Amino acid sequence: MNKLKIALTLLSIIIVVGPLVGVLISYRDNLVGLVVPPEMKNLGSDVEKGNFASSNLQLATFAAEPQYNQETAAFSYPINFTNPLTSEISVDQMSAEIKFKDSNAILGNISIAQPIQIAPGESAIINATGTLDPAAVNQLKAQNFSNINNIVLENVNIVVGGVQMHFDQIDVGTIQGLGA
Repeated sequence: MNKLKIALTLLSIIIVVGPLVGVLISYRDNLVGLVVPPEMKNLGSDVEKGNFASSNLQLATFAAEPQYNQETAAFSYPINFTNPLTSEISVDQMSAEIKFKDSNAILGNISIAQPIQIAPGESAIINATGTLDPAAVNQLKAQNFSNINNIVLENVNIVVGGVQMHFDQIDVGTIQGLGA
């Protein structure tokens, strides 16, 4: 009876551990490939002006110029996000610092208010919002800037479907309408 118990225990272990070992051996050179789809593997490697890009995959583009409301100091930036996968994904978090590239001055922060679900192959506009620092805006107004060129997003952190991505810097362009 003990021999049968030991044999069945060993058989159970082999049934559970065998396939796991087989998968680990076949993915030994690419363990990340076990959990990250190939489409998402290199998302952060080729950030280009205004686009999060990776070889043939364009995940997000800026849908319009950033908007600034002088009265409320509200800042918004619409981002067109496309789901390249065959399953629904969620853009859970997004945050970044808004900086004036020429002086490296921090103007404010942006984030998204709530997670957004995107169906397979579909696109959605994600509105990243925040406020600009009134002191920084007043300083730029004192220097006679009516539009601010060379705006960048720094320390951009995005969580998509549980996968966290970080981009050091993304060029944004111009903030219109600061007034004189």
